[in-house]
Amino acid sequence: MKKQLLLACGAIAAALAMTGCMATHTNDAASGAKVCVGKKFDADIVAGKQAVSGTATVHNLFGIITWGVSNFADDAFVSGNNSLQFVASPLTVAKQGATYNACTANKADMLLAAKYNIKVSDFFVYKSVKCDVTGYPGVIKGVK
Repeated sequence: MKKQLLLACGAIAAALAMTGCMATHTNDAASGAKVCVGKKFDADIVAGKQAVSGTATVHNLFGIITWGVSNFADDAFVSGNNSLQFVASPLTVAKQGATYNACTANKADMLLAAKYNIKVSDFFVYKSVKCDVTGYPGVIKGVK
C-alpha cells in the first residue's frame, strides 16, 4: 500500500513539474533570433545631456501574487532571469516599471547608464519593492 501511494505521489509530482504556463511578449521572438547578415548595422542613438528618473512600487503577496505596475519596459532588465522561475520576481517587475515610467515621461526609447535605487520591505508573506531609476534618455534616430 505504501509503495502504491509513493508511486502515485511521484507520478503527480512529475506531472506538475512537466506542465506549466509561459507568457510570450511581442518582442521576445525578435530578441533570440540569430540572423547572419553580410553587412553590419548600428543603431543611431542620440543621448540626452540631462539625467532623467522614474519610479515604481510593486507589492507581492505570498511570493506569487504581484500588483502595482500595469505597464513595464519588456527586456529592460534581463540579467538574472531564470527559465525555471514560474513567477516574475517583484524586483524585476519594479525595475521594468520604473524604466518604463522614466522612458515615457521623457519621450525616450531607452535609458543609458541606468542606476537603480531599490528599497525592499519584507514581512514574510507580504513584500513591497520601491525602485527609483536614473539614467540618460536615449532616442533611436535610425539605423546606419
